[in-house]
Amino acid sequence: MLPIIKIITTRRNHMMTPHTLKTKRTFISTLVLAALCQTPALAQEGEPESTKALEKITVTSQKRVQSLDEVPISVSAMNADKIEAAGIERFEDLSAYIPNFKVAKDSIADRINIRGMQSGNQAGFEQSVGSFVNGVYRGRGAQSRFSFMDVERVEVLRGPQSVLFGKNTVAGALNITTARPDEEFNGRVSIGYNPTHDQTELSGMLTGSLTDELRARVFLLSREMDEGWVHNNYYDTDNPDSEENMGRVTVEWDVTDNTMITLIGEASDYDFGSFPHAMKVPGPLAALGSFSSYTEAFVGNADPVLDFGSSQNMEGDSSELVLISETTLDAGQLTITAAHSEYQFDRNLDADYSGLDGLRFSDSEDFSQDSIEIRFASNTGGTFEYITGLYWQQQEMTLDGLSLFNIPVLQQVLYGGCAGGIGAFGGDVSSIYAGGDVVTTAAGVIALGGENTPASLVNACGTAAAFDGLPTGVGRYALLEQDSDMFGVFAQGTWNVSEDFRATVGLRYTMEEKSANKHGYATDFIPDNRTESTNPLVIAVSQQVGEFVTHHFTDSDDGMTRDEDTPTWSVNLQYDINDDTMSYATASTGFKAGGYNSFYMRSNQRGPNIADSRDVAFEDENVLAFELGLKTSFLDGSADLNVAAFHSTFDDLQVSVFSGNTTFEVQNAAEATSYGLEMDGRWRATEALTFSGSVGLLNFEYDTFANQACTSDQFLAERQRLFAQANGDLASQIGIAMGYSNAMCANAGINDMSGRTASNAPDISAALAANHVAEFGSFDLITNVDVNYHSEVYRVDDLDPIGKEPSQTFVNASITLDAVDQGWSLTLTGKNLTDVEHFDYINDVPLFAGAHNFMPLAGRNWMLKFNYAFGE
Repeated sequence: MLPIIKIITTRRNHMMTPHTLKTKRTFISTLVLAALCQTPALAQEGEPESTKALEKITVTSQKRVQSLDEVPISVSAMNADKIEAAGIERFEDLSAYIPNFKVAKDSIADRINIRGMQSGNQAGFEQSVGSFVNGVYRGRGAQSRFSFMDVERVEVLRGPQSVLFGKNTVAGALNITTARPDEEFNGRVSIGYNPTHDQTELSGMLTGSLTDELRARVFLLSREMDEGWVHNNYYDTDNPDSEENMGRVTVEWDVTDNTMITLIGEASDYDFGSFPHAMKVPGPLAALGSFSSYTEAFVGNADPVLDFGSSQNMEGDSSELVLISETTLDAGQLTITAAHSEYQFDRNLDADYSGLDGLRFSDSEDFSQDSIEIRFASNTGGTFEYITGLYWQQQEMTLDGLSLFNIPVLQQVLYGGCAGGIGAFGGDVSSIYAGGDVVTTAAGVIALGGENTPASLVNACGTAAAFDGLPTGVGRYALLEQDSDMFGVFAQGTWNVSEDFRATVGLRYTMEEKSANKHGYATDFIPDNRTESTNPLVIAVSQQVGEFVTHHFTDSDDGMTRDEDTPTWSVNLQYDINDDTMSYATASTGFKAGGYNSFYMRSNQRGPNIADSRDVAFEDENVLAFELGLKTSFLDGSADLNVAAFHSTFDDLQVSVFSGNTTFEVQNAAEATSYGLEMDGRWRATEALTFSGSVGLLNFEYDTFANQACTSDQFLAERQRLFAQANGDLASQIGIAMGYSNAMCANAGINDMSGRTASNAPDISAALAANHVAEFGSFDLITNVDVNYHSEVYRVDDLDPIGKEPSQTFVNASITLDAVDQGWSLTLTGKNLTDVEHFDYINDVPLFAGAHNFMPLAGRNWMLKFNYAFGE
């Protein structure tokens, strides 16, 4: 969607000599004089056609203030008014309005997808799509939670951003600019209430000049939700529920006539008491009270070690301090941006997503980042224009995860399944089951079932026997401590070959060093216990059920230090077909740095019971991209259209493969191609009515990706096939039934993704919006209607059919009564008005093959908001 941002009063002015400048000034002065002389006649004949002309959209995606129709890349922009009118609160709300752009929320992190590319579910990954707020890189999901609050505009840049932005990205970037102080004193107070979810939102802004040289802006927000859209019958609560608070202070100081310093300080805290977890397919958990529903769930724990009072909670805080110095010199503008960002959070998850006292996962992150960018942008209007600079960034990050397994409860569940299965074959569990004796039990089951024995029954009975008599649960702890230092130098030059033709070449050289410590070990079954266990039985059982080998790697071990030196480049040709139409062609490269698997547990490729420091790291991934585009305005400036065709090839894709039980493996396992078309535009049909729309066509296909995790059905079928194939070899059958994992299924290439698409990559995404402004006495009545569509799409990486969402159409609308002269307005916003059932996240339940947990998204809901503005 392309809303109005501000008026640009100048057109392109690339080749302007003093003579042509003087000639144009004379010509413009003549036109102004003629217009003034003709004003009475125009008033008599009616309004001029130019009053329907669209206002120009400004962006800073090329590190200069430019009109969007001048920028030779695929960019979509949204301003504060549109964000407010659409009720956009977070990243995931924005993505419905931007072609080939998706933000999906899951139980661990947000996943930002542009043109089919996204980062996997792995805390050690860099982002395929980078987020930049006021020029500062925010590469972690927790950093960007409040990025949409009190903004001037949000820009979505599609395609690799390999030169001008501080951190390389392979898929695109979000460029967010927060609102700046005004010179005149004014303020705003907003009160919003969503009765559907019992959500209250309070915000206030105050801005103005403190002195002739000093201006400030203060923004505060408090948001609380008490009733979500999924009722958890276990705790009798409505999920999600949350409390969020943030504040931002921006101060601008005109140090001299040529230098302005801006200081931006932001802080926030949040407490999500619950998440909207539910069961898409209960599978074996149906016997324990789980059921399929979009609006109800049964998730919780009673065991004091596992219980934290909800299905999932999260509590954290973040802060950022940014100092920007902008100096206008004779030759151009020097910008220095220094920033410090940090955050921390703690999270707990009921990892069996049921009423079973079985599994709990707790994790935390502690992160800090310092960065400095020095950038010089030459003046425009000459034959040659350039931007050059240096970038330095340092990060420290600590990630940990504690998994707790309640072995006695799991044993009881397994024994119940074992007894039921043996009974179905007409057997007596008491005559077959031997507690503590895996081989005898498994052999008895195989003898009873013969060729028809299910491997799953042997697994249930054998594991129950292995766990029989164990008095307590066990824990598994993983810790990653990572330090990163990055330095980059960049330059981009534009040669204005003629007034209509420009060529731009950019180059960036990046050097990055990473080092890490990685630990994995067993813990005793105690709440929030992260101390390594010395109990041999706990260690042995934890390593078996937790699929890990105890390890303690430091940055002095092989593979725990990484150095990357990578050049990236871009070439762009831009041609103005006429005064209203610009075309461009771009070729560029990009890369995403390698790193360390925060979930590393053992080295499955090297054999059983091996942990090797050389296997913790994964390599960088790379992209080569091409784009052709056209930007045009027509109908006397009352309509515009932007079109971009793209083709990208990705090498050494970093993929996170779920084991199906409790771990993730990271591999550079794939190559892919993404190509398609994007179109967005606006049409001001009348003075009062404006339409805007967008369409994204996408074909994302893995060229090679043989080792994706198997779906639940594939895993069960392959294990059964191997089990049956080993008929007559008792030891092999027991080994397959008890030891075959999804990691082995993936390595066998059962779920070969070559030639297939990725998750969150629909073939078609589209949006259409209408904005109407009508005078209603002394009021303005502003109506907005949005219709958003996506074709069928997978929401799970392994493309399990259970994770496919059908094509969906969503309708959102708002109506505002604006008392312009009195300073107040009242807005009613409705989202998902047709009450579509939909979801972004679905996954296999650990240890329970055939069960699928998901997080439904909100159905139809309403927000009533009162705004009062005061001052000049």
